[in-house]
Amino acid sequence: MLTFRRLLFVCAIATPAACLALAAPALAAAPKVTTGAAGSLTYQSATLTGTVNPGGESTEVYFQYGTTAKYGAQSAPAELPAGTVAVAVSIPIASLTADTVYHYRLVATNGAGTVLGADRAFRTAKIPLSLAITAAPNPAPFGGPVTIEGTLSGTGSANAAVQLQQSAYPYTEGWTNVGNPELTLANGTFLFNELGIGINTEYRVVSGNVASGDVAVAVSLAVSMVAQPRGTRSRPTIRFTGTIAPAEPSARIAFERLVGTHWKVVGGTIAKVAVTNGVVGFSDTVRVYKGGFFRALVLPVEGSHVSGYSDTQIVKIK
Repeated sequence: MLTFRRLLFVCAIATPAACLALAAPALAAAPKVTTGAAGSLTYQSATLTGTVNPGGESTEVYFQYGTTAKYGAQSAPAELPAGTVAVAVSIPIASLTADTVYHYRLVATNGAGTVLGADRAFRTAKIPLSLAITAAPNPAPFGGPVTIEGTLSGTGSANAAVQLQQSAYPYTEGWTNVGNPELTLANGTFLFNELGIGINTEYRVVSGNVASGDVAVAVSLAVSMVAQPRGTRSRPTIRFTGTIAPAEPSARIAFERLVGTHWKVVGGTIAKVAVTNGVVGFSDTVRVYKGGFFRALVLPVEGSHVSGYSDTQIVKIK
């Protein structure tokens, strides 16, 4: 660079125009812009890249983007220091729509002007499909219905085929289809009604290569009971009789009385061994001191069902 004293000497021997040219600082140039590729693509975000030569002056850079070449949105701006070599630019954008084409371009502005990069495009990723299900009632009564409902979430979840599958106790035969496939609603929801469930069963729903988690539906034993007062005024008893379906020979039975807000066991017996028409009976006489609300609880002896309760009955002791 010329010192002030040397500049005076040059100006003394040069023309005025040459002196002004030597004294004036170099003018900044407009930036040079190249729109780069989009990376780190997800279903809702991307990172836009490019290069900018600031042209010797501090330069602001940002990306314009949108679902058409008219853009409509703008990234956060970044500031590049003055320089004369190309600098890499990388700016993330978010809140995008899944499986959608976006146009974008890099924009750079300094004191010499604004320069627009070329238009480029990318497509956001699809939202991965996922399945979630619930079952009700659970436990289900023996021979009663159960409803399996759920939601298919992700890109392409509307009007998609979903198939109900089951694996019944002892869960050794693998998954088998139940009925025909159903189509999800516009919001991805679906529902299956399974009638007459008779044994503990696991359910799941599949759609293509996507499967829900397993839901185990327990089936409670169906218990009927009749409670009749017997005995004498000084020695009152209740005669309990009933049936269990499906038959659970030698199942344990507890007779309960409601005391306050809790059920208290007042007696018990074992189910009979003989099976008649798929059911087994029980009976027992229990000494009691007060009437009230009574019920029978049956505890199964194998794993294909869970405990079942009879309806509650009122017994009055005179």
